[in-house]
Amino acid sequence: MTFMFRSDLWTSPYTYKDSPVRISGGEVQIPLYTGDTWAASAAVYSESLNLGRTDFDLGTKDIFIGNALRQEFIGAGARKTFSNGDNISGFIASATASDDPWGSDRDKYIYAALIYRTRLIDNYNWIFGIDQSENRGFLNGEPFPYLGITYHLDNDMEITVGLPFFRMKWKFADDWKGMASVTPFGFNVSADKEVTHNTDVGGVVALNVRSYLFHERTEDDDRLFYQEIMAEAYLARELTEATRVIFALGGSADRKLYESEKIYSPNSHVTSIKSDFYGRLAVEFRL
Repeated sequence: MTFMFRSDLWTSPYTYKDSPVRISGGEVQIPLYTGDTWAASAAVYSESLNLGRTDFDLGTKDIFIGNALRQEFIGAGARKTFSNGDNISGFIASATASDDPWGSDRDKYIYAALIYRTRLIDNYNWIFGIDQSENRGFLNGEPFPYLGITYHLDNDMEITVGLPFFRMKWKFADDWKGMASVTPFGFNVSADKEVTHNTDVGGVVALNVRSYLFHERTEDDDRLFYQEIMAEAYLARELTEATRVIFALGGSADRKLYESEKIYSPNSHVTSIKSDFYGRLAVEFRL
């Protein structure tokens, strides 16, 4: 079980801030079955984005957005490992992303994904996949295929290149580990290091885009996008064998809210939300 809360800290206690952004949520992952070649699990996820106000100017009209934009799903997945080392995994979930979650049929959808990964051949393996989503930000409602190849260059570096994604993981001086990824939904660069047997420190820089099928949209194909660039430093500590706590301080900038059929392509007025520093607390329980 994972729970997280992030809140703007305000740049000054004497300055009124019209949009303190707060993000909170949690996830529960439940193992259902584990065997020699099969494994199955279920997951429940909920995240709330609170923009601090409800009236926004999108295009030529004012739009009312509920106090919280929520992304939620409940689903299950399974993985099969073949005798030659290949494996296939699948996931299916009932999902919603809206200021009125589960309230309207057009704000609910089925998400599904299927991924096939080949065994390691020399120093690489292939990845083939397909997913189905009504809230992708492009080609909504259409099956989207993708493929890639992972190169294991040595024990300290792994690179995955594909359509349409890139990821690199590596180890460097003083036991630091790094990861960089780029997808159609943003980028993420992070690094972390174990400083004691139960404490890690690290940092993250990312461009994140969240997409919602908000209740007041006129066209079914339109989405509401929240976009930000964030950077944070964090400390993670194992309190017990089953409990981990993460404290982070960061900053969020270039925050935008816009309506469009496609990600990064506003078809209406773009609302800017003030930059600010934030604090984040996360707790993980492994039962």
